[in-house]
Amino acid sequence: MLLKALGLNGRPKPSSPGPVPKAFWKLFQEGVNTENPCRVEGLQVPGNIVRYYKDQGPLIMDEVPHESLCFKKHLFFDLSAIEKKEQVTLGQLEIKFKHNTYHGRQFQLRLYRPLHMSLKGMRDHNTNRKLLFTQSFRLLHKSLQFNLTKVAQDWTTRENNMGLVMEILADGEETFNRINPLCEEMHSFIHTSMLTVSLDPTSCKSTRSKRSVESSMPTPSNICKKRRLYIDFKDVGWQNWVIAPQGYMANYCHGECPYPLTEMLRGTNHAVIQTLVHSVEPENTPLPCCAPTKLSPISMLYYDNNDNAVLRLYEDMVVDECGWK
Repeated sequence: MLLKALGLNGRPKPSSPGPVPKAFWKLFQEGVNTENPCRVEGLQVPGNIVRYYKDQGPLIMDEVPHESLCFKKHLFFDLSAIEKKEQVTLGQLEIKFKHNTYHGRQFQLRLYRPLHMSLKGMRDHNTNRKLLFTQSFRLLHKSLQFNLTKVAQDWTTRENNMGLVMEILADGEETFNRINPLCEEMHSFIHTSMLTVSLDPTSCKSTRSKRSVESSMPTPSNICKKRRLYIDFKDVGWQNWVIAPQGYMANYCHGECPYPLTEMLRGTNHAVIQTLVHSVEPENTPLPCCAPTKLSPISMLYYDNNDNAVLRLYEDMVVDECGWK
């Protein structure tokens, strides 16, 4: 039931997850913006779920190679984890060059979207594709990034996701014969990945009041108040898929709600009336319960069943204040 409340159908069982990208760690470390928890400030877009996908596409070997074509690959990212209720607000493709082997040689990158799949697969696509981007670059670049938000939105419908075709060609005065030995090594150090941000409006509160200052007034130990409770994910067997945090201070509410209520105990109007009725008819009306009156969110970084890294905001995970209800 707890996993379902977290938007998971079951406990994820990642098989061979890769390292978490530095950009993901940075987003996690920035924490939750309590003024607007449904916005990813580091990427300047609305959202409460960030996912990172590894490329699953194969290399493409053309039957008739183009004279300047150096590298050709089918890029495929499985976005099936995005639910229908989510609104994709960002899709970003990143092409990383793991090390600088080409000493600044110039290339041209072309990115195509297949319009439909032929019986020959990705090889027979030249008249069946749309050019999305073309960019000249030198491998002094650490990475190239492309905004594919509209494409990612389309890919949430599975039959629309035929991936992309990436071509890298010799540019300018470079010739295939001069760079051919270098091209043969290119596949070993080009790493492609995709990042999406989506907004799940059903688990996102649009506004949030500022956290009130805790009262410094002493309270009897048996009075309703917040108690400390630390949840260690290792204790519940989640350490294999939860990356961070290792645990968090969840807290809980416990204590008696004596009559008369005081302002310090933050009772609801209903609790006040119930307490008054209890004072008159204690055998028919119980005292109010000690319960959370204010909760706050946390961010969790974890692996899903497809070995994708996911950064997600979860509302109402930390008890901040307690009162009578």
